[in-house]
Amino acid sequence: MESRSQVLWNPLLSDEDQDALKPEAHAVSYPRGATLMKINEHSDYVVYLRSGHVKSCIPGTIFGIHGPGSMIGELAPLTGEPRAADLVALTPIDVLHIPGDVFLKLLQSNPRIHLALTRRLAKRVRELGEVQEESFLTSERRLARAMLRIIDSGLGTEGADGLTIAGFSQADLADLARISRESVSGVLKQFKARGTVSTGRERFIIHDTATIEALAMRRDRSVIYTRNGLIRDVEL
Repeated sequence: MESRSQVLWNPLLSDEDQDALKPEAHAVSYPRGATLMKINEHSDYVVYLRSGHVKSCIPGTIFGIHGPGSMIGELAPLTGEPRAADLVALTPIDVLHIPGDVFLKLLQSNPRIHLALTRRLAKRVRELGEVQEESFLTSERRLARAMLRIIDSGLGTEGADGLTIAGFSQADLADLARISRESVSGVLKQFKARGTVSTGRERFIIHDTATIEALAMRRDRSVIYTRNGLIRDVEL
């Protein structure tokens, strides 16, 4: 996944790039909760996120959280296929709507942007593979990884008490970690008992990000039965 510094300090489009697109691209603002794209929608525009955060999702699953400097929806003009997910604003956002043909011309005329976008797409493919591997992990570790993705997206407000994530419910955490809401509730109860996390209405505060990161990166041990019936102890 892209680090917070990569997203916020290395935006895909410079101010000059955005200014050059403005005759054909349109700046739009959306409130929290607005849906920018819908799954199976036939459209070819792309969205460049200038401020705020959005989630790409389907019912029951959050695929990713995107922060400022991200280009989203670029597969539609590249493949001609319908949208694969909804795009929903997690916070108030400012975006640049770029028509599909303008986006394709931009890639053809600007090798730097083309290469940067290709690298980001490659990272997304790798992240999807990592998410598939997470099905073998404990609920605690999967939730810690989900929280780490939120931290790395830049979503949250730093304060004396820790990092506050507002507008993110336990159901959202379950969809991002791909575990049940009951599992989220149980793990959060453990986190709260340790003083690592506290929760409120559609918000939570991470008091100890180092512990969350350690849990997310920890190598668990598990027992696997091989085809011939032997037992093998492995690291996950």
